[in-house]
Amino acid sequence: MPENAQKAIHITKSQPHINELLHQLQEVVDLQAIFELADWDAQSALPDGAREARAHQMALLQALIHERLASPHLGKLLGALEKLAPTVSFSAAEQGLLRQAVRLHHQATCLPVQLIKEIEQTRIICENAWKHARTHNNFAEFAPYLERMLTLQRKKADHLGWQSERYDALLDLYEPGCSVHRFEKLVAPIRQTCMALLEQIQAKSQQSESSMFQQDYPQERLKQLAGLLLASINYDHARGQLGNSAHPMTTSLSAPVDVRLSVRSSDLLSLVTSTLHEGGHALYAQGMARELLRTTLASKPSHGIDESQSRLWENAIGRSDAFWQGQYQSLQAVFPQPFREIPVNDFVRALNQVRPGPIRTVADEVCYNLHIFVRYELERGMINGDIAVESLPRLWNEKYRTYLGIEPESDANGVLQDIHWTSTFGYFPTYTLGNLYAAQIFHALRTAIPEIEPRLASGETAFILEWLQEHMYRFGAIYGPEELMVQVSGEAPNPRYLTEYLTHKFSKLYQLEAGEEQ
Repeated sequence: MPENAQKAIHITKSQPHINELLHQLQEVVDLQAIFELADWDAQSALPDGAREARAHQMALLQALIHERLASPHLGKLLGALEKLAPTVSFSAAEQGLLRQAVRLHHQATCLPVQLIKEIEQTRIICENAWKHARTHNNFAEFAPYLERMLTLQRKKADHLGWQSERYDALLDLYEPGCSVHRFEKLVAPIRQTCMALLEQIQAKSQQSESSMFQQDYPQERLKQLAGLLLASINYDHARGQLGNSAHPMTTSLSAPVDVRLSVRSSDLLSLVTSTLHEGGHALYAQGMARELLRTTLASKPSHGIDESQSRLWENAIGRSDAFWQGQYQSLQAVFPQPFREIPVNDFVRALNQVRPGPIRTVADEVCYNLHIFVRYELERGMINGDIAVESLPRLWNEKYRTYLGIEPESDANGVLQDIHWTSTFGYFPTYTLGNLYAAQIFHALRTAIPEIEPRLASGETAFILEWLQEHMYRFGAIYGPEELMVQVSGEAPNPRYLTEYLTHKFSKLYQLEAGEEQ
C-alpha cells in the first residue's frame, strides 16, 4: 500500500509547470463533463427527432477537446516537464498527471480532428439505427451503419499505429499497455475453467429458470427496489441520480461530485444485477479523492479496473449468501409476494443459477466470460478485416453453440443486443479483465477483513466501501492499471484468483465431485 496516501494524491500547484498543466487540462475536463451530460440526456431523454442535431453538437465538443489535447503549446509544456522530471521529486499524483497527459496528447496528435468529428456524428446516428433495428429484429437494417463505423474505427487504429495487429491499437485505448498477446495469456485459464465448469454443471443438473424471476413485477416497485439496493451499498444520491435507459450505464460527469447511473428495470433479475453492477461503477467514481476534482486523474486508470468494481459489487458481494442475509428484508418489503414465502437461501441459489442464455447482462458468473469471448473474437476479426459484416449473425450463432451450447432465437437477443458496436471496438475484453481484477481484489479484501461474511450478514456494507476507498478508489487514475493492482493486492494481475473463485463457489453450489474441480 502507498506509505502516505495523502502525499500520493497531493498536487503541488506552486510548481509553475504543473500549475500550467492543470490549467490546460481543466478545460479538457470541463468540456468532457459537458459532453457526458449531453450523452446522458441522449441515452435517457432525447427525442428521436433531435438526434441528428445532437450528433453535430457532440461532434463539436469532441473536436474542441481534441484541439486542446493536440495543441503544440501542450506538447511543449509536456516536453519541459519530462526534462524536469529527473531533477524534481514529483508526487505520485503529479507523475500520474504527466503520464496521462503525455498519453492523451500523443493520441490526439495521431488522430485528425475531422476523423474525431466523423466518428462522433456517426455514433449518434448509429445508436438510433441500432435501437430501431433491435426493436424490429432486423440486423440488415443496422448493417450499413455498422459497416460505416467499422471503416472509421479501422482508420482510427491505423492513425494510432500498431505492430502485431490492428486490433491492438483499439484495445490499448481502453486498457493501457494491453495487447491481444497479453490478453490471451491472461484469459486462457479463465476460458478453460468456465467451459469445463459449464460442462460439469450441465452434466450434473439440468435446470429451468427459477419462476421467481419469470414473474411480471410493477415497474414502480422495481425502481423502488433499485433505490433500496443502492442505499444498501452506500451510493450517495446527493452526488448522483438514478435514471432508466435501454442499456444500463454509469456516467461520471464530475467525479466524485456528480456520478449518475441508469438501470434496466424490465425484469427482477436484470434490475438486481444491473443496479448492483452500475452501483459498483458509481461507488468507485464517488470514492475518488476530492483533491482530484477537475483533473484528468478523477477517472479510471483503465476500463478493466473500472469494470472490476461493478463486477465485485454485483457478483462477489451482491450474489453472496452473506449479502442477502443482511439485505433480503428490503426485497421482501417491496415484494411481500412471493418473497415472504421464499427462504433467502433459495433466492440466493436462484440468483447464482448457472443456465446458459443469450443475454450477456444477466449471465451468471460461469457463463459471463464466454459471452465476452464471442464478442471479442468477432470484433477482433472485423477490425482486422477477417470477418465481413453480413456474416456476423451466422458467426454469432455458431460461436454461441460452441461456447454456450445454445443459439439465440432472434437477432434482437443475439447479435443486436449490445449497444457497443455503434461506437466502441476494443472494449469487450475489459469485461473479462474486470472479472480477473475483481477476484484478485476480493481476495485481498477477504485477507484484510477475515470477518467479512458475518458483517455482511448483519447488514453492514460500509466497512467494505471504506476499505476500497482507502486502498483503491481515492487514487483515481494516479497509477496505471497494473501498478494499481500491485498497490491494492500486492501482485500483478493473476488469473489464478478468478479461476479458484469460480471453481470453489460453483463446485460447492452444485456439489461437484472433488475430482471435477479445476
